[in-house]
Amino acid sequence: HEVLLIFQNLIKNLRLVLCMAKIKWFRVFHSQEEARRRVPDRHTQLLIIRGIRICLVNVGMRFKAIQDACPHRGASLSQGKLNYLNELVCPLHDYQFNLTSGMEAGHRCPAAKTYPVRVGEDGVFVGVKM
Repeated sequence: HEVLLIFQNLIKNLRLVLCMAKIKWFRVFHSQEEARRRVPDRHTQLLIIRGIRICLVNVGMRFKAIQDACPHRGASLSQGKLNYLNELVCPLHDYQFNLTSGMEAGHRCPAAKTYPVRVGEDGVFVGVKM
């Protein structure tokens, strides 16, 4: 039983590594300080990376990234606001998106694509699968 669990965890970690290998990281800010200055807590910023529109959100001084176009009708989510649950609310029809999963709270439309964010001493990066 233990060997099976170890094997399952090994497969899970290998899938994660393979998935991460396809991600290209793009620096969007040169430092955390610059990022927090330009995107204050509970605010959004539109990023365009290789033609892809991405909404960067500062939530409690942690950064999340989600596709900018609302999956419902294409409104710009970077024009939205965070609600009390830290969901991003679409400015057009008030659909509410979880910033980790991309799921809409009421399951009224497909999930929005999310992007990994990495913060380090060398800056703030958004990962895009290529």
